[in-house]
Amino acid sequence: MPSVIYITFSFILVTILIEGKSITIKNSTIGRIITAQYSKKELRKDILDQVYKETTQIEKKLKSLTKKVSEMEKGDKEREKKKNKPTKSFGFYSYISSDLKNPGGGHTFVFDVVKTNYENGYNERTGVFTVPRNGLYSFTWVTRVQCNDAYTSELYVNKNVVGSTYAFCGYNTVTGNAIVKVSKGDVVFVRTLAGRGMIRSNKHGRSSFSGFRIE
Repeated sequence: MPSVIYITFSFILVTILIEGKSITIKNSTIGRIITAQYSKKELRKDILDQVYKETTQIEKKLKSLTKKVSEMEKGDKEREKKKNKPTKSFGFYSYISSDLKNPGGGHTFVFDVVKTNYENGYNERTGVFTVPRNGLYSFTWVTRVQCNDAYTSELYVNKNVVGSTYAFCGYNTVTGNAIVKVSKGDVVFVRTLAGRGMIRSNKHGRSSFSGFRIE
């Protein structure tokens, strides 16, 4: 005669913890156990079947949740990338229209011909570029002098000199460049420190000033 097992439960819902997962045995199964006689083999099989079904459902839910979390994280990264990506670029290029006879020292160059002036940061009347947005910028200025004349020119950010060049003799042309971090509202311009004679700027070579935002 097969051995039978009688089970009496003082509650209706049973929860089993298997490998960190909570498995709930349905009321219908508990009812069957309470009202029926089971062999050990039958009881074991019925409970394991129930556990397998519940585990399969949990795994499906976990996969679905994992997918949703992954999509959310991907979306957050994309939004952060768009947020940090510069939305605007700024740049200008200008040059002096004709020779300057003898500007001397302490003269701020006015590059009065503007070829590029994105967002109108550069003022062709004053020779000053006003920074429209915080960032890292590249500024380049070119100075051309007549033979036997010499000039030192400096690049200013507000009241601070951030670069300088020296041009001397022979229709000599020198180029200066500076990579600087500036803030919105800062002013950038080119001024002579000292010098004598003519600053050249014509179709054979231009004295110019340009800049653009790197990032």
